Order: sequence, then C-alpha cells, then structure tokens
Amino acid sequence: MEFDVLTGLVSGNQMDAFTLASWESATAAADVLSVVLVELDDFERYCDSYGPEAGEALLRRMGAVIRASGLRATDRAGRRADPEFLILLPGATLGAAQVPAERILRAVRSLEIPHRGSTIANYVTVSIGAACCRPQPGDAMVTLLDAGASALWAAKRRGHDRIAGYDLSPNIDAAPAEAAFAARLVG
Repeated sequence: MEFDVLTGLVSGNQMDAFTLASWESATAAADVLSVVLVELDDFERYCDSYGPEAGEALLRRMGAVIRASGLRATDRAGRRADPEFLILLPGATLGAAQVPAERILRAVRSLEIPHRGSTIANYVTVSIGAACCRPQPGDAMVTLLDAGASALWAAKRRGHDRIAGYDLSPNIDAAPAEAAFAARLVG
C-alpha cells in the first residue's frame, strides 16, 4: 500500500481505489458504508500567519491524530486536499463513525495549537462531516461523498469546531446510543 509522505495516511490513488472497492463491496453485500470528512478550519489563514512549513507540520500532526483515532483494520484514511481528510469506514453505521470523529475533534482541541489567524478560536480547530448509506445497485458513490461534504458544511455553518452528519439509510435496528448520535447529527 502507498502512503502519503507528508501525513503517513493512504495515498490519493490508493484511497480512490479503496473507496471504489468499498462501495462495490457494500453494494454487493447490501451493507452500510460510512465516510468521515475532516477539515482544518482556516487552514489558509494558518499558513498565511505561520508560513508554509508550519502548514506542512500541521498536516503531519493531523495525520498522526487521525492514525491515533481508533480506526479499525478495515478502515482507511487519506488526504483529499491540503486542509481536508477522508476516512472510509466499511460496514460502519453513522453511530460507529462517531467514535473516530469525536476522538479526532477532542484530540485536536486538546493540542491547543495556537492559531492567531483563526476566525473561530485562538487555536487550531477542525470541522467534521460524517455520512452513512446502504448503497443499492445503480446508486452513485458520489451520493455518499456529497452527503459527507454537506455534513461538513453543516458543521461549518453551525460554528465550526464540531461534527455534523447525515444518515442516508437509517437503520431502525440501531443501538440506542447510535440512534441518539444520528438524531444529534442529522440536519
């Protein structure tokens, strides 16, 4: 497997291939698939304030935070663009996606990395969007990615430094904790 040199996460090409394979597998098995999108808030302002080398160091730290977030052996995480990361969780409900999303949010907050250019806080923050679906034959993979992006934008609209999510295929058999998380996130 190829890894991104800067973040230590899965490389872009490998991530694309894994995303497609996971979508096809979930469709064939009628299983759920979740995505988590993590974006560094005000990343461009961070780089403007501290320089490009500091921006690269921040991306490296984010890679370490994501790797330490409790991902399962079947999950994959990669960098989509400089301030955005994608985590793919095959077989995971929206409630299960809560685990790494909340760990990442808490870990970034606890680092308290100074960010004098931030419009959100005096330290680095992230906004996180999660989405889940049970793909059906003929469904487009972009639907799930778009739902994750919409959830990410919802987190930003609600003030950044938070998680929002969409469940495109609610599971009526979900555990109560998962149902509570989905109810809190959907929006």
